Amino acid sequence: MAGPRYLWQPGSTGVKALVLEQNNRVSTYFDEISRGYSDRYGDRNPFHSYFFRQRLKAATDRFVFDGKTVLDIGAGTGALYDELKRRCATVDYFACDISPQMLAQSAIPPDRAFVGRVSEISFPRDSFDFIYSLGVTTYQDPAELAANWRFIAERLAPGGTAIVSFTNRAGLDHAMRTALRIAKPIIRKGVFGQSFATFAYRPAEVAEMARAVGLEIARVTFLNQTVSPFNTLLPKPSVALARTIERRAPTAMLPLLSADFVVFAKPA
Repeated sequence: MAGPRYLWQPGSTGVKALVLEQNNRVSTYFDEISRGYSDRYGDRNPFHSYFFRQRLKAATDRFVFDGKTVLDIGAGTGALYDELKRRCATVDYFACDISPQMLAQSAIPPDRAFVGRVSEISFPRDSFDFIYSLGVTTYQDPAELAANWRFIAERLAPGGTAIVSFTNRAGLDHAMRTALRIAKPIIRKGVFGQSFATFAYRPAEVAEMARAVGLEIARVTFLNQTVSPFNTLLPKPSVALARTIERRAPTAMLPLLSADFVVFAKPA
């Protein structure tokens, strides 16, 4: 299979040094782990598999994709592509990622896969009915995230929906991970133990970002009902507990008990 298009190079002018350094570190990390990356969310990793499938289901379940245009920001190894094509052969799908090796592991057609920052890519479509960014904002500093929101607002079709996931700053899991940073050997193999920065947000902060570019959050879904490091130490019991919390916990408790959330934004 031919590789993806290279439409952005790290030396591009006008890119802030801080954003560039973060992107380079994140891209290098995911390039290095790209082979076998999809196996991390297979059945041999029960908790990761549970969360991955939960997020994908929440992000796609209520939508019909027949004849719709979709942009997948941070497509990785193509999990969203595989899901959408399984459900709808007529979906018009495009992808980008800052890691060329992640895209190279996917089944995404080369003419639909673009490497680089989404705000600097010339896509063959002016607008998209759906714009996805799943599992990406954790690695984007505020300047990069703001640029993505501007791009989404400019390129989202009238009546379209942007679906963006976040690490939940208001959750117990984030508080625990923050505390565990001082004990790096415990988390060294995860992204929270890497050399690049990670970022988390509260739903109210995300709503403010969206409003600043003319979007409104229509819905928020809380995901990944867990607290680290128990999901790693006791994965199967953690899955059972997470499913119970998702089904039975009072709605008001979900922001505290969920490690992630996904927002559904529409033009205001």
